[in-house]
Amino acid sequence: LGVLDLTLPLEEVDQQRRSATLMVIGLSFVVMIAISLIIFVMIRRLVLHPVELLVEATQRVAAGDLSTSVPVRSQDEIGQLGTSFNDMTHRLAEAQRQIFQSSKLASVGRLAAGVAHELNNPLTGVLTYGSFLLSQVDEPELKKDLEVIVRETKRCRDIVAGLLDFSRQTPAAPRWTDINEVVHVASGMVKHHFALQKTRLVLDLHQDLPPVNIDSGQMEQVLVNLLVNAADAMSKEGGTVTVKTAPGSKADGPDGVASTVQLDVSDTGGGIKEEHMDKIFDPFFTTKGTEGTGLGLAIVWGIVEDHGGDVQVSSDPGEGTRFTIRLPAKEAELAATAPSE
Repeated sequence: LGVLDLTLPLEEVDQQRRSATLMVIGLSFVVMIAISLIIFVMIRRLVLHPVELLVEATQRVAAGDLSTSVPVRSQDEIGQLGTSFNDMTHRLAEAQRQIFQSSKLASVGRLAAGVAHELNNPLTGVLTYGSFLLSQVDEPELKKDLEVIVRETKRCRDIVAGLLDFSRQTPAAPRWTDINEVVHVASGMVKHHFALQKTRLVLDLHQDLPPVNIDSGQMEQVLVNLLVNAADAMSKEGGTVTVKTAPGSKADGPDGVASTVQLDVSDTGGGIKEEHMDKIFDPFFTTKGTEGTGLGLAIVWGIVEDHGGDVQVSSDPGEGTRFTIRLPAKEAELAATAPSE
């Protein structure tokens, strides 16, 4: 037996091992930087940027701009936060609008009541004597002038009556009522007006609705105002007005049960111009010229609000208008009638 000794230099192997180790460390560092950049970009895009937008939007809301909204690009927690923020600002804007409108109506109502009472007596005298003179005069020119006086005095009387209605001096006498009964009574009141306007009235009434606690007379006035406005919005060829009743959405109330009854009045008229949408419930705002007093929709708003409800309007020029009224319903009968979402 013999022994064979081999001597191999390991410097080159050590050098290769060190180079490989440095390469692995370098690649790991590069990968870590790349992963860090990717994570930073994702966090920036998915978290930091949306949060910055929310902060900016919150600051604008704090400054009074309730029209602010944030873009929602995902359905994760940040996206849900953005959706909740948009819903909150929408509700705040609606509440602000209702408070402003209520304050405006209350102020004008107090003024209207005083003015109406002051004007009513002299107008009655003018109308009485004008009508008497008109029945006694035969001279054509003078009779024509008296006819103008009587006609315009009657118009003033109608405006005063509208002011008194608007001020609502008579308190409501609510009782539990089937809203469909109110619809039938109001539709009967306007059938002749609809015939003159060549307008067809369609009733789409949900049966077995829960009762609503309303003053039937005042709610009939609301519906008559809306129906007459709808008929007047038609062209000379006429059109269709639809009155629909239904249980409110389940989203309206707690525990998935509707808390309202919904009344819709829609027409196929020319619609409302976008620049008029924010003014239609303002007292004395009218698009009918001298033929309207501008109090009808203000009265509608006031009566519905006094009943604890709300009224909304949607319109597309050339395609018609829809007024939606929601009234609190009797809770004992809600679950059986509420529609599924």
